[in-house]
Amino acid sequence: MEYYYTPKKNIDEEKESLIIDDFEYKHLAKVLRKKNGDQITITDGCRNIYHCEISYIDSKNITCKILKKEFNKFEPGLDLVLCIAPLRNMDRLEFAIEKAVELGVYCIQPVTTEFTINKNILSDSKIRRINKIIIGAMGQSQRCLLPEFQKEISLNELADKTLTETNKIVMYESSNPENDLKQTSIKIARKENNKCYLLIGPEGGFSKKEIELLEKNNWKICSLGERKLRAETAAIVSVFNIISNY
Repeated sequence: MEYYYTPKKNIDEEKESLIIDDFEYKHLAKVLRKKNGDQITITDGCRNIYHCEISYIDSKNITCKILKKEFNKFEPGLDLVLCIAPLRNMDRLEFAIEKAVELGVYCIQPVTTEFTINKNILSDSKIRRINKIIIGAMGQSQRCLLPEFQKEISLNELADKTLTETNKIVMYESSNPENDLKQTSIKIARKENNKCYLLIGPEGGFSKKEIELLEKNNWKICSLGERKLRAETAAIVSVFNIISNY
C-alpha cells in the first residue's frame, strides 16, 4: 500500500483529522475513486505517518479521521544529499531523481558545472513538476520523509557550503578503479556520521580544474569500476551503494 501526501498545515492532531487537497485529492477522488469509509495512509513528509479513514469527500478536499499515528518508518539511517548536475535531457534527470528518492536520499541539490550543457533547464514549471515527481516517489516507496529539491548552485558554491562536512564523495569516470565506492561507503558507516554528500556530474563529466578543486576541499574521488555509465545510471547505482552499505 503506497502512502499519500498532505502538508503539515492540513493536519489537526487534536481533532484527529486531516485534509487532502491539490493533486493528491484529484488522484484519490478522481482516479482511484476512493469513497467514504475507505482506509488510506498519509504522510506529512516530516516523518509522521497517519493511518486514516475517509470521512467526507467534496469538490475540492478529502476529510479523513486519523485512526493511528506512527513515526519515521522505513527511512535509512544516513542523510544522503544527492548533488547532481542538470542533464541535457530533462526526462533523464527526472528519472534519476525519482529513483534516488525511492532509494532513500535525504534531499537533492542541483549543481551547475563547467560542462553542464543546459544551464537554464530548471525553470519554475520544471521545478514544480520535479516536486510532484518527488512526492509521488516518496508515497510509492512508503517513505515518510519528503526530500527537498533545493535551489540550484554552482560547484564553487557547493565546495564552500560543504567546507566543514566530513563525508563527501564525487563520482568521476577517470578515477582509479581501486577507489571503490563500496569500500568508501563502508568507511563512512564506520565513522557513524549520518550525513553524506554525493556529487554526480553532467554528461561531459568534470573538468580537471573542478576535480582539483574538489580534492583540495577533501572530496573523496570514487569509481564504479572500469565501465563508463550514463550520469543518471551512475546516480542511481551510487545512491544504492552508499545507502545499502551504511
